[in-house]
Amino acid sequence: MRTVLKKILTAMRGGGVNELGEAVVDGQGNRILEQELRDSEHELKQAKQELASLMAEAASLARQIRTEQDSATKREDDARKAIAAGQEDLAREVAERIVGHERRASELTQTRELLQQRIVGGLKERVQKAEKQLADYRRELQVVKTNERVLRTTAQIDTNINSQQSSLSTAKETLERIRERQAREEDRQTASATLAKELTGADLDEKLKAAGIDGEQDAVNDVLARLKGGNANP
Repeated sequence: MRTVLKKILTAMRGGGVNELGEAVVDGQGNRILEQELRDSEHELKQAKQELASLMAEAASLARQIRTEQDSATKREDDARKAIAAGQEDLAREVAERIVGHERRASELTQTRELLQQRIVGGLKERVQKAEKQLADYRRELQVVKTNERVLRTTAQIDTNINSQQSSLSTAKETLERIRERQAREEDRQTASATLAKELTGADLDEKLKAAGIDGEQDAVNDVLARLKGGNANP
């Protein structure tokens, strides 16, 4: 997958085609990264399987070495018995077998040591390093995806709020219409009350009161004055 992607990007290196390719990669960055991580996980799984196979081979070599060593030890006992019995030719034949076991044990030991060096000093370390990097990239991918959602949500909110058809925009218009309707109703009620006062003369009475001229109060004062005068002349 990564190789194919690199070839596609290489083929796009040229003017507007290159820009188009970069735009495609930018637009699909998360998906491309996810696919690359899946490919890496597959490759890492294969590497682990190969490493496990090599470790199993090292264990098998260790068993073969022990078998050859045990066989050589047993043949040494046989050779000693042949020598003790005066069977020189038989002892020599057994000694030749011992040499064969020791040679094979030595060859197997060299092979196992080389294999162990590659497993411990190279392959195992590389697998562990790749596994750690993959885990780091997985965490980074999660951060990138979260940031992408935040940016997308922010852009969506900004678009909706600034749109003429957004709920906030229409709510503002509705509120303005309500206030305008209430203001018109208040004006209507004020005008109606003013007209009623004019028709009944109440507005004139209010004006006289405001000027300190109150016919009702004057009549009351006249009656009180008359009563007071009557009391003064029995």
